[in-house]
Amino acid sequence: MSGSLRALRHRCGLSLTELEAASGLSNQYISRAELGEIATTARLEKQLESALEEIIAKRESALQSFKSDFQRCRGRLLRPVEDTDYDE
Repeated sequence: MSGSLRALRHRCGLSLTELEAASGLSNQYISRAELGEIATTARLEKQLESALEEIIAKRESALQSFKSDFQRCRGRLLRPVEDTDYDE
């Protein structure tokens, strides 16, 4: 696992904070595992795999929602914005 998780995170724009929230592990612990400073175990590998699968599912859902919103706005992306256009 040493090195490969970090490369994957950086390539996909995944922060330690996001992985921390999904895995329940501290970002310091994850960083140390990525750097090979702590022994990896099958349990740790599984915990991180599960967290990554959860993050992927959330991102896929968000991307699908974005795609649907984009399709509805196609052809009128630059029209004036109204306050009701935001969910915030």
